[in-house]
Amino acid sequence: MHNHLETKNSHDTKENIFLAAAHLFAKRGYNGVSMREISEKSGVTKPTIYYYFGSKEGIYHELVDTGIQHVFSSFETILKDKMPAKDKLVVMTKKLFQFAVDYPEFAKFFMTLVTPFTDNAALVKFKKEAEKRGRILVTIIRTGIESGEFGASANPELAAKIIGGVWQHFIWQQLASQKKILTDELAQEIIEILFKGLNE
Repeated sequence: MHNHLETKNSHDTKENIFLAAAHLFAKRGYNGVSMREISEKSGVTKPTIYYYFGSKEGIYHELVDTGIQHVFSSFETILKDKMPAKDKLVVMTKKLFQFAVDYPEFAKFFMTLVTPFTDNAALVKFKKEAEKRGRILVTIIRTGIESGEFGASANPELAAKIIGGVWQHFIWQQLASQKKILTDELAQEIIEILFKGLNE
């Protein structure tokens, strides 16, 4: 931020640039988007965009950083909480789903970042953070096994990958749908099924 006393107007301007850029990057990837297009879509002049972000790369990096802050830092908070492992998984799922419902353009942008065929320099940090998120899941599941909450034969790495895959599946569904799919009830149900297995 250029100063602490940003007016509401300048906040809205940044928000417009952010949303337009997230939408275009999600659709066409980093290299497929020009500053001119970001300017046209956001209705903000190119000099103003340069003033706030410095460059196209600047916008991209800040988008990635915002996602990391918003989603991953809340995961770390949940990890430190004293609640049972299963509840942590439910809360994480709810948080992620809520983010996708509240910020669909951002969610779409982040979903394109985690696809294996996307690659550029700005992604290195994001991939590291995504791996960290994966490790948080593994840690929670491992803790649940150690406390006897989960079965001793559960495979933490595989369970974490399954949960991550399920998250992605439902978030993509939400992004393609007009109605609200991602609810707290669904988050609860997903973790219940994983928690019980198919035998109960």
